[in-house]
Amino acid sequence: VDAGIFPDDILVIDRSIQPRSGHIVAVQLNGEMTLKRLSFYFGKPHLIAENKKYKIIAVKDTDDFQVFGVLTTSIHSHIVTHINSK
Repeated sequence: VDAGIFPDDILVIDRSIQPRSGHIVAVQLNGEMTLKRLSFYFGKPHLIAENKKYKIIAVKDTDDFQVFGVLTTSIHSHIVTHINSK
């Protein structure tokens, strides 16, 4: 939310970029896909949500963790695709 990424946005994820602290990354954590800001504390990866409602996730050595790529571009649609019908 605070990164300006919304549902139905189109995201460009670049797998050729080496993920660094501060990048927004697409990751798989214990079977779940998510998009978070990557940070390192004492050499260990942490995932930070751009929504203050969510806590920082400290990635443990026992976690199944994989970075798929770095977010380079987001495209926000101004056309509503979901119509409420009665």
